[in-house]
Amino acid sequence: PVSGARRRQKSVDEVLCSPAPRWKRAWDDDWDGRHPPPGSGVECGGKIRHLLLVRHGQYDLEDPAHGLTPLGQQQAALTGQRLAAQSAGVKKDAYGEQRIRYSLLVSSDVLRARQTADAIAAELPTVPRASDDTLLAEGFPVLPMPQGPAFLRDGKVTPSSIIEDGPKIEAGFRRYFRRDVDHKRAAPADAGGLNEAFVPPAAPGANAISPEAAAAAAMEHEYIVLVCHMNVIRYFVARALQLPPEMWLRMRGNNCGITEVIIQP
Repeated sequence: PVSGARRRQKSVDEVLCSPAPRWKRAWDDDWDGRHPPPGSGVECGGKIRHLLLVRHGQYDLEDPAHGLTPLGQQQAALTGQRLAAQSAGVKKDAYGEQRIRYSLLVSSDVLRARQTADAIAAELPTVPRASDDTLLAEGFPVLPMPQGPAFLRDGKVTPSSIIEDGPKIEAGFRRYFRRDVDHKRAAPADAGGLNEAFVPPAAPGANAISPEAAAAAAMEHEYIVLVCHMNVIRYFVARALQLPPEMWLRMRGNNCGITEVIIQP
């Protein structure tokens, strides 16, 4: 280093440090790079993926480990009961009436998320639980706007934390947010090819809001529960909607709130 060299304060654009692709106003149909090769004539089929993003329960700010409070434990248990009730009954949404089963439960490796997932898992004993995933851990995914400049001035966030957290959280998005595209299939699978993660309704598409929704109801659906953190959830939603990633802090959510993102093949 040069002795006496002046330090230049980084500009806001430099500190944004967004690991996401550069934002464009037009919608990108091939946002996950899974389109078939151009001119191949292949029509893709696949599952409709439902990602249920669950924020952890209330945690103790006075505890260095940030474990759940008694209220947080209660919130987590009620969330597990809610998910179990949804699986035991009939789900009614844009696709009409459906029976669902969860194929996987995944948690962040942070204590409050693990404790929340433990309580949910107790209510969903037959749902496989994956290893805790550090890519779902809390952090600052990108400098939020318009709050970012003030955060930098007040020391609430540093460029180094965004440089470290951003790529990790973006990697989490890319791991879980993807289409289930099978280039070998030209039509959705019929009921005979469904796996154990899906229970077909008695009348697929009953009371669906449109013919397209009724057709989608007859397809294979996959439900995955991700227990993580609010910054991560907000960033994931912004990326899934193809919004500028730096707007993530304009959204909010409550402890043990459930955000469902549906991904068509």
